[in-house]
Parts: sequence; structure tokens; C-alpha cells
Amino acid sequence: MSSLLLSTPTRVALQSNQQNPINGSDSESYAMAKIILACRGEGQWGSREEDNSKIDMFFSAAHPWYKGERLVILSQVKSGNSYGASQNSGFKLTTRAKKEAVKTSHEICLAWVDRDANEIYWAYVHPTTSVRPQEYGAYHRVTPAMIYDLARCANHKRSGSTGGRGIIIRQRSATPIDKPRRERVQLAYRSFKKILCPAIGEIELTRLGWRHMFRKSRRKKNKASSMDLIPYLDKLLRQSPSQHAITEHQTFTSKGYTYRVCEHLMKYDQVKIIDTATLATTDAVAHIRVVEEIRYPENWECNVMLSQLIDRRVVLRSAYLKT
Repeated sequence: MSSLLLSTPTRVALQSNQQNPINGSDSESYAMAKIILACRGEGQWGSREEDNSKIDMFFSAAHPWYKGERLVILSQVKSGNSYGASQNSGFKLTTRAKKEAVKTSHEICLAWVDRDANEIYWAYVHPTTSVRPQEYGAYHRVTPAMIYDLARCANHKRSGSTGGRGIIIRQRSATPIDKPRRERVQLAYRSFKKILCPAIGEIELTRLGWRHMFRKSRRKKNKASSMDLIPYLDKLLRQSPSQHAITEHQTFTSKGYTYRVCEHLMKYDQVKIIDTATLATTDAVAHIRVVEEIRYPENWECNVMLSQLIDRRVVLRSAYLKT
């Protein structure tokens, strides 16, 4: 059978103002399909034409570290240069996009579609978010790691104590640590094994963290600070931090899998320390550094059994106090 279209020239997709409606609609469909697949969730279109709520879609997925709970996300989809631009290490979101996304009563997951590269990036916009243009790192690209990031961002509104409130830490001398005390603290460290932190999920306490905190090259004062804090990690990490940031990240591939490694810094600024000699109390900030690594297939977009092929670990790197 002869072809009816083979002799007809192929089309070039245009991006002028005249094509904005169809390009916007295609971007929304593309974003929903890819985000739902990445998060292994369920989605539904919003009703913005009816009530002007400007919610393009909402979706839900199983919460990554609270079994039996679902994470519900409201989302807007934007595309084109008026709202964002791709960069070598991520993307930049414009003031216009953030102004249209900021709401007074709830957060928005803002998805920006790069039409030229067929990529989608996301940003989590809180009611208090600044509307200034903002650059986001490469880990804001839509991938199967996104669900863990969304759970972390959504944690900002979680009820309960935050920042280490109510925790008073006994401060010992910064002189060399005696062997019996070191053994007691190490025993407590090992007994914790894993701690569920609302901001990032289950944190493993392994030899990696212990060796890093008590390496020979580290100052004795800093070792003593970690020694004071470790017995309180179970209580501290079960609270949400005052501040949470990703300080380093890298992505690499191996044997058909993508690996994303991020170092997180969580600060707890409501902690107090008490001097065992004078009984005087001082305000302090507990610094917690953890390493998060997520692995997923490179071809995740066309993998039917994706949920079984995603792995994640979060390991404590260091814990110390600053006054």
C-alpha cells in the first residue's frame, strides 16, 4: 500500500503567540503524564476555567516515608520564555511565573516545561515565597527522585515541635574525651540504628558518620561538640528542622542506572545547652549533615515496573553544635 503522507513535507513546531494556546495545552498534558509517572501517583485536571483558581492539576502519591499516608500536591504548569529558562545547572524561574503561583492559603508545585529540550523542571512555591527571579539546581528536573523532594518541601507545614524546642543538652569539657565516655556514646549511637526524621525520612546512623565526626584531623573542640549532641539525636531528629538546605549535589550514571547524591544541612536553632559545672544555659544551633542517594533506571520513562527499581538511602554524615 502506498503512503498518503510520505511525499508531504513534515511540519516544524512554531512558538509564536498564535500557537500559545495549543502549546500550553500540550505542555500541560506532557507535564501531567511525566510527573505522574515519575511519582508513581494519580492525577486529575483542575477546574481553572470554571473558578479561576489557576490550579492546572492536582495529584497524589504514596508518601515515601509515612506508610499508609498520601502526599497531595496542587500544581500549575508553565512553559515558554516568559516563565522560565534552562541553564547549564538547572533552570531559572521568572517573577511572572512566581507571582501567578503564589497563593495565600496553600503551596503550589510549579512545573515549567522546556519546549525545546522536552524537559520539565519543578519548584515548590510557598505562600511566603519571594517573587524575585530564582535559579534552581539540576536536581529540580522531573525524575523519580522528585517524590522525595516534594515530601521534604511539604514538611514545612507539618504540625509538631520544630527546631529542637525543649531539648537541653549537657555540655561537657572540650578536653580530651576519656575512653569510658567515648564507649558509652558510641553504644548509644549504634543503638539508634535508624531515626525517622519528618524532613527527610529514615536516617541511618552508620560507621560513615562516626568515622567522619571522630577522624584524627578534626579539632578536639569539635569532637567534643559531637560527643555532647549524639545522645540526643533520637529526640532531635524526630522534630522538623528550623532550616533545611541542599549544600552539594551530583548525578552520575552506571550500568543503566542514574545515581543522584545530595548532601543536606539541617539546622535546629531552638536547642539549649547547659554547662555541667556552672549550670548556666546557653542558646545553641544543632547542625545535622546527611547524605541522600537515590538510584533509578536511566530509561525510567519507558519502564513498566519502575516502582520496584528505585532505591534510596539517607545516612548521617555529621552532627555538631554551634553557639
